[in-house]
Amino acid sequence: MNYQKKKKRKRKFLCLLLAVILCGTAWLPWAMKPENLRNEKDYIRSFLFKNSWRDTYNAKSLILEDLSDGSIFISKRETEQLLPASLAKLFVVEYAAGIADLESIVPARAEALALTKPGSSVANIREQEYFLHNLFAAMLIPSGNDAAYVVADYCGGLLSPQSASSTERIAAFMEGLHTHLQEQGYNSTVLNDPSGFDMDALTTVLDIKAVTERLLEYGWFREMVSQNTYTAVLPDGSTQTWESTNTFLDPASEYYNPNVTGVKTGSLSDDYNLVVLYQQHGKEFLICSLGSESDSSRYDDVNYILKTIDKSDYLAG
Repeated sequence: MNYQKKKKRKRKFLCLLLAVILCGTAWLPWAMKPENLRNEKDYIRSFLFKNSWRDTYNAKSLILEDLSDGSIFISKRETEQLLPASLAKLFVVEYAAGIADLESIVPARAEALALTKPGSSVANIREQEYFLHNLFAAMLIPSGNDAAYVVADYCGGLLSPQSASSTERIAAFMEGLHTHLQEQGYNSTVLNDPSGFDMDALTTVLDIKAVTERLLEYGWFREMVSQNTYTAVLPDGSTQTWESTNTFLDPASEYYNPNVTGVKTGSLSDDYNLVVLYQQHGKEFLICSLGSESDSSRYDDVNYILKTIDKSDYLAG
């Protein structure tokens, strides 16, 4: 009798062990994929290696979204407020596009251009007339701070016709932008300057993701941010050509990737930001990264993610 009980217990134990092994065999490949259980893996590594182990991603905050269905595959401190730097221009362009027509003819006033801070990125905007879409391209492709002041000056004049100076018109624009940010739900974003050259500005990858998604609804935006070299035709028929700051678009760069179709870079002080739109597996993926410690580290982070997407059978499905 005791022998039969022991035999039954042994059989149950073996069945249970087999079930655990089968479950583990099916679960382990999924768990090993870089995009899965990222937080749990980071916690285990930090516990094992203490201060000698560094986070997998150099960026302070990062998010990866599958735009086909809104799935989030990587999310690191997505609610942490950080410097937007030139990514602030995404909010400015979105707001300005709702104020004026793309074909509006905009005067580039010397007063507005003079507000460009020394050492900031410029598009070499001249004192002449531009189409509004010319200036959007100048903000998005070479990240021209001078173009941002001209846009804010013009749109601020539409919002506040009584304003007599560029400073007053830009102040009116920023006041309107503040209201717009709240109305659109960008509750973690604070902007004080249309160019993003502002150490007191704040945003999150969630807000950057949201504004980029809205801008991607515009065909003109997609066309602009996908080009490494962009030639703008101005109202007088003259042209200006700009080079993108997005190294993923540069065929001469080691980071060049033909499946990258945008979007924008930003850097200020010791923070390097990057937003990338990636096409793979018949889908679009959006990566928003804030606060990398160097230009190369932001590209290394995102490049690693792009390779992960390429190799992922799950994302391909």
